[in-house]
Amino acid sequence: MAAELRLPALPLPGLSPDSLGNYLASLGLLRVLSRKWPNTRIAWRDDVLQVVGGPTSLDELLDELVRVADSQSDSDVSKREWTQYDKAWSEDQKKGTKAKSGAPLALWQAEAQESQLSFFAAHAVPHARVSFNPLLGSGGNAGKRDFSKGWTAAASALATTQRQADEQYQAAITKAKEECEKAQAKAGTKKTEAARQKAVAAAREKYQSAITTAEDVRRAVVEPQDDLRCLLLGLPAQREPSGFNGGSWFSEATKLYNSGQSPAREGQISPWAMVLACEGLTFLAGGASRRLGARAARAVGAFPFITQPIAASAEKEADRLRGEVWAPTWSRPMSLAEASSLFSRGRAELRGRGALTPAAFATAIRKRGVDGGVSEFRRFTLGRTTSSNTFEPRLEARFSLDTGTAVDAAASSTLERVTTLIEHSGFPKDSKLFAGLRGPIEAALLDFAAEPTNPETGIVLLDATVRALDRIDRNRSFREGKVRWEPLPLEWLASLFSEEQPSTEARLALSLVSAFPVAQPFATYRFGVEWKYGASYANYTHTDRPPARWVWGPSDLARALGAVLSRKLLDQEADANRPHQRDRAPFPATASQVRQWLGGDLDEELFAAWLARLALFDWRSVPQDVHTIVQRCDASVPTADGELALQGLLQPLVDQRPLVIRDLGGDDLLAAQTGARTTEAARALVTLTRAGNFDAMLRLASSRYSMAHARLATFDVTFAADSPDRLVAALLFPLSSHERTALFTRWLRPQRQRNQRRNT
Repeated sequence: MAAELRLPALPLPGLSPDSLGNYLASLGLLRVLSRKWPNTRIAWRDDVLQVVGGPTSLDELLDELVRVADSQSDSDVSKREWTQYDKAWSEDQKKGTKAKSGAPLALWQAEAQESQLSFFAAHAVPHARVSFNPLLGSGGNAGKRDFSKGWTAAASALATTQRQADEQYQAAITKAKEECEKAQAKAGTKKTEAARQKAVAAAREKYQSAITTAEDVRRAVVEPQDDLRCLLLGLPAQREPSGFNGGSWFSEATKLYNSGQSPAREGQISPWAMVLACEGLTFLAGGASRRLGARAARAVGAFPFITQPIAASAEKEADRLRGEVWAPTWSRPMSLAEASSLFSRGRAELRGRGALTPAAFATAIRKRGVDGGVSEFRRFTLGRTTSSNTFEPRLEARFSLDTGTAVDAAASSTLERVTTLIEHSGFPKDSKLFAGLRGPIEAALLDFAAEPTNPETGIVLLDATVRALDRIDRNRSFREGKVRWEPLPLEWLASLFSEEQPSTEARLALSLVSAFPVAQPFATYRFGVEWKYGASYANYTHTDRPPARWVWGPSDLARALGAVLSRKLLDQEADANRPHQRDRAPFPATASQVRQWLGGDLDEELFAAWLARLALFDWRSVPQDVHTIVQRCDASVPTADGELALQGLLQPLVDQRPLVIRDLGGDDLLAAQTGARTTEAARALVTLTRAGNFDAMLRLASSRYSMAHARLATFDVTFAADSPDRLVAALLFPLSSHERTALFTRWLRPQRQRNQRRNT
């Protein structure tokens, strides 16, 4: 049996991946160490960088990096071991900017040396125009921050060793001694003894001051090894650091202002952090075959794990962000070759197209997963802060890909369908006038993708989608885009109630929305859309003109629901011969819940919100697993008080569900052959009820039941309702067969039992 092979592992807590600059420095460290130890690997465990299979001790690692830094002072450029960052393409880039063309940079790329191409490909992709990597500004600078100059300054600072500082100290001492001797010789020419002593004392004082200054300068230059140790272990730095133009990657390197006033302090980072981060930039070149992506009718540059910025949610936020970096981390150690392969293939795809937006990227990694051993993504935004020309990174979220937080197929499909909606060609885009429809949905989608098991994030996503669709419906120019979207998978619905049972408002919304027929779902009345479906497809389209079926409005909720019922009956009359038009009740309401609606005891704002949320789902068929979100309750015989009793009388004549009374034959009392239940009669009953004409409504209802040989009792009372609109709306809440039978039976005329008749 082969002996167990144990690789050395060095934890480096100072390079936390919560900093974008430290993440780049971690990649750069892998590249540098692999030159001496080809088997070097890196990984992250508990947010700590682990260097595996390379140097056996921290001191060995430090010695190697110090040696690389010392090579920068060699006069022979070929012997310098840092990757040279000199932006050799700058002049051609200026030509392309002036000509508004990518041709000059494309020509430079064709003739450039191989050693220069890795840095260039990480900065820009030339095509008809030039696409720049947002992480590197416009070809290597952000405002006055020139990253290559920052690298040069940092590399030069590291090349100044302690030996050089000692030599400079000795030279300063020799110079001070010579000046002191000259001053003493000159003092001897003084005429009086007092003057000579005063001049000698002044010369000695100047000499001591020069020695003190030289010693301070020597002490200011610490051993590079000590400074590097502080960086890697997260200890306070001994070297007096500088910004090195690295504020776009290291937040601590940004100039800090005192509440926006004039007093400010320059940002500070270690020069080691800057040079290592620049070593990591070449990973962002990506593969040659993946540097161009198609978007609409034009090509755009694509860089691994970098997307466009999230859309703005408010007008003041527009153009604040430049882009986003989705930094992958992995817990299984990767070599330089493996990491390079990961980045070269690192372009997420959704439906065969490159994911260029945060929403598409999050959807792609949740739906399709990530190969290469990636365990987590750190999402960084690059936002403008103190200057419109510069930007700084900020960690926004962590997307774990561990199996414990994996998203099921239904949630993944939800992400995909919402992303497809906001990326539809007709979906309103932000402009100088600002639209602001995409931003709230995309922000909610990213929160949901980061916490897919949290029901609250899913509900926020639904609400953001509803608000956007309502704005599209009520804006003529938005409707002209003919936005099309797929309903959400019903299998995902159960996850919204994974922590608690649905509230009464949610239960009533479930019963109402689920009862609508397949051919005309509730969404066609709630939104101004046309519904098309087949065996393998289903989608809603916002037409340029609102359809007549769209009766929903910002008026009173009960009145809006009454209008929905009236229109539903009109559509039912037109499609009476379609077999799939029969109503159903996958989630029947209970009489007590309906009583709360009739009494006005509900949170109507919450109820309206649930109606809109549930309208986004695909209700063509209800999977058995979805029924588990509602616990079965004992359907006791309800108290037939007032308006609830009226609902029990009217609902069987309005909906299409069977009414089975055992004492009246055991079959559907209102079967088609009786002619008792017709759409025309149902419309008349609803119209009379909404008008408050209950006497006429009761006479009509009694006559319809008489046609089915069911005689109603007569009452010498006047019927009324506090809110006729509420009563009409309650007809949309299907009750269970047991409760609807119990409520209707109370209206029947009492009959003698057979044994009583015989005794008579």
